[in-house]
Amino acid sequence: MTGAGLGVDRRVLSRRSHGLLVGVFILLAMSATGETAFGQADSDPVESEGLSADTSSQEEPAESTSEGSPVAINADRIEYSRDREEYHAIGAVDVRRGPIHLNSDEATLQRLTGRLTARGNVHLQDAQTDIWSETLQLNLNTEAGVITNGQIFWKEQNSFVTGRRLQRFSETHYRVKEGSFTNCDVQNGEIPAWRFKFQDMDLEYEDSLFGKGVWFNVNDVPVIPLPTFRYPLGASRKSGFLFPTTGYNTNFGYQYRQGYFWAINPSSDLTVSPQILTERGGGADLQYRYVWNRLTKGEWLIRSLYDTEQSRGRAEVRGAHVQQFNPDLSLRMRANFSSDRTVLQNFSSSGTQRALPSQESNLTILQRLDHGALYFSGQYIQPLATGGNSTFQRLPEVGHRFVNPSVLGSPISLTAETTAVQFYRQTGFNVGRLDVLPGLSMEGLHLGHTLGFRPQVKFREVGYTRGITEKSFQHRETFWVGAELFSNMSKRFSIGEGDWIRHSIQPNVIYEYVPQTKQAEFVQIDAVDDLIQKSLVTYSLKNRLSQIGGTESNSWLDLLFAQSYHVANPSPLASKFSDIWTRGQFHSPVNSSAFISAFDLRVDAFYDPNRKYFSQMNTDVFIQSRQAWYVTVGQRYAREGSRVRRGDIWNPVSFNEVLAPAQEILYLTTGGGVRLPYGVTLGTKWYHDFRTGETAELDVVGLYQNPCRCFSLGLTYTKLPDRSQIEWLVSLTGLWGTQGHGTQLMKLILGPIMGGERGVPWDYR
Repeated sequence: MTGAGLGVDRRVLSRRSHGLLVGVFILLAMSATGETAFGQADSDPVESEGLSADTSSQEEPAESTSEGSPVAINADRIEYSRDREEYHAIGAVDVRRGPIHLNSDEATLQRLTGRLTARGNVHLQDAQTDIWSETLQLNLNTEAGVITNGQIFWKEQNSFVTGRRLQRFSETHYRVKEGSFTNCDVQNGEIPAWRFKFQDMDLEYEDSLFGKGVWFNVNDVPVIPLPTFRYPLGASRKSGFLFPTTGYNTNFGYQYRQGYFWAINPSSDLTVSPQILTERGGGADLQYRYVWNRLTKGEWLIRSLYDTEQSRGRAEVRGAHVQQFNPDLSLRMRANFSSDRTVLQNFSSSGTQRALPSQESNLTILQRLDHGALYFSGQYIQPLATGGNSTFQRLPEVGHRFVNPSVLGSPISLTAETTAVQFYRQTGFNVGRLDVLPGLSMEGLHLGHTLGFRPQVKFREVGYTRGITEKSFQHRETFWVGAELFSNMSKRFSIGEGDWIRHSIQPNVIYEYVPQTKQAEFVQIDAVDDLIQKSLVTYSLKNRLSQIGGTESNSWLDLLFAQSYHVANPSPLASKFSDIWTRGQFHSPVNSSAFISAFDLRVDAFYDPNRKYFSQMNTDVFIQSRQAWYVTVGQRYAREGSRVRRGDIWNPVSFNEVLAPAQEILYLTTGGGVRLPYGVTLGTKWYHDFRTGETAELDVVGLYQNPCRCFSLGLTYTKLPDRSQIEWLVSLTGLWGTQGHGTQLMKLILGPIMGGERGVPWDYR
């Protein structure tokens, strides 16, 4: 690999500190201020500091952090030659200046030249580095220095650099002869799991590392020759090749992806990743990212492939752009488009993407006003599994919303929403629609001290450029009346000093009325067109139990029950009393168990009181024990037959309508992760449809980390209904790691018990 050589993904490795030897050269400050080595300008340093020849200890200066601060030195014997103006310290030499601490067997300082030489068991420490060497030479005037047979440990990145001769040219620039570089812990002379050995290396810690005669060694066995090798360093991103991604797919054959990262400028970059599928063709990914300023950013991906099986090119585009022109004007754009309907089904390794019925692209421009907002938007839906050329697209939509301004300072609030949209489609007629929705609500009315009352009314005028059969203009007028009673009662209970349990109860009852209107004559596109008759009472009860106070607080229980009663005749398939909706979230109390560190249960269910069974039941549970293991289980169940519809355009919590009968749903998702001995971590995720007996997706991941976490080896296995796939992952801590679907899959599954760790494939800093 050449000088452009083997780089790293700078999206992950984006920070580098100053040079490894920065601590040594802070000593230069004392010559810049005209002080001697002992902090005095013109007097005998031994006498001025109160030292005698056999002194083995000395009081340190009180101030030792700023430039020009004094230096304290201890030694078995300190000598001074007036002829050479040279200070010589012998035996257990200890030098301190601010954060600098230097120990050696012997040290010499030449006053005129500013040359400092330390010999024998030299050890220098500062806030950033630890340095060990046989000999250290430093010119305090020119800042040049040489370390012989030395080793430098950079604390922030856990990096070790060794060399027969390490020469410093500036604060961040070094030349190293016959040395090595690694991020493995190499204490007590241990052989690192991996390191780069080289004949000559140039280190510029604000730019890059460049080596000649380089070998990559595993357990000190040469494995990969790199005649010339460049690795980006420093805070700025650098262009270079990324670590390749390899794997095997039963449909596509062996896969190889090699990315190149181009740091265009400080605010944008481009990643080009050609790939080869030995049994399906080849192509490339193009990813462009930018952050033009604090208010404007975006990311775009073009994925293309020439499919040899179908003898055609196939591609998908995904991207997003966010821009804030000023505090009140913003733009948001998101794009998802495929060259054909089966691209995701054929090539995606994500079960969620493969199951998408459609994908959406949209654009929204929002202008905030004093009492609301004005927006302009467009939406394009690309059918995938369902739909076709007759799918309606919103091109464009314009809307305006008022946000509850008070009417002349009274308790009456005005609401108003207006939208105008043009629906377009490739096949079939197009239609335009104007929707005007003014409304009034009265706030602040109370019946007693704990019961609130809120009457509301909304008027709706909807106009269409045509009807289902009629080509002439069509319109419909209707209104919605609501009367709501609500309350909020709470009480606190002490469970210890500074800790409380708070229990709150929020009952709510609302009556809604919508008159009968002509429904069958109008185009049914979305909820605005679905304005069926409504005479309904909906009552709900919310219970919340939470812990407050102390250093932590959380919600233990959040439980909601709701049901509707049809005052008039119910809609087809519905009953007088609707199913009872239950939604609950249960969390473990703070510090409830030393064994179980996290517990979360979510329930969303409908119970049919007439037939006395659950018509729908969805649950998700998550249990974790610190960083040792976790288990998650989710299920989706719905009985065959009709199902209650939750909410409508008037009220999100009401149950007026029942949908047409549908097939049974019985779906299970389960997964977990566990740490095993010897640095092994395993995890899995399983998606299974019990109704059809088909497994939609099975993922298994395994990760090995060596004891010092300086490298990791990973393997991911994905089983889909039509194929299986394996990806191999490798990461070297602080340098690079394999990127791709396998890396993100491993992060998803192992993240709960490995979040925040260094040296994992998705965060190899």
